[in-house]
Amino acid sequence: MKLQYKFAPLEAEIDQRGKVTGYASRFGIKDQGGDIVVKGAFSGNTRKPKMLLQHDPAQVVGVWDVVQEDNDGLYVEGRINLGSTLGKDVHSNLEFGAIDGMSIGYRAKDAVKTAAGRELRQIDLWEVSFVTFPMLPEAVVSSVKSIDGDNPAILKRFVEQIMREADFSADEAKAAAAAVARVRAEREVSAGQDEGLTLDALRNALRGLK
Repeated sequence: MKLQYKFAPLEAEIDQRGKVTGYASRFGIKDQGGDIVVKGAFSGNTRKPKMLLQHDPAQVVGVWDVVQEDNDGLYVEGRINLGSTLGKDVHSNLEFGAIDGMSIGYRAKDAVKTAAGRELRQIDLWEVSFVTFPMLPEAVVSSVKSIDGDNPAILKRFVEQIMREADFSADEAKAAAAAVARVRAEREVSAGQDEGLTLDALRNALRGLK
């Protein structure tokens, strides 16, 4: 079963006992993938989602005790397992600010294209993860700069992985990874240019793939 993922900036409070409260998703906000989660999208869920790290089912961080919609979005309350090494590490990184987002793993049961974007009207929620960066290509730019630019193979693998996690096909992911690596290389040989990969440069590279 293949899930889709949707990132949200971390809106959570974490206490010293490992309790987490906040929002895993917000209603009515168009994200960088062009999707809008509408109120009522999670109303049909009957299962309690898993609390994971980086959408990895092998990395269970704790449990979500409360998962419910309110007027703003999907509100969650949970407990990080501080009795595990992983739980302690995640808790420490959350407090330090090294982990800065949550992301839902879901299947879209009812999605409708509108003039404003794709509306997600019914979502089958499977898990809510703590993540270090968004699973959407345009939002990954700040992370791309930290990847070893002297090693094109590492950069291409990084971008390809992100594209696949954003539900692009294998061919699309490979083409995007090659385009990003090419743009990075061109910038490195341009005198006076910042070596960081800018959002405009990435957009232009990906636009040529359509």
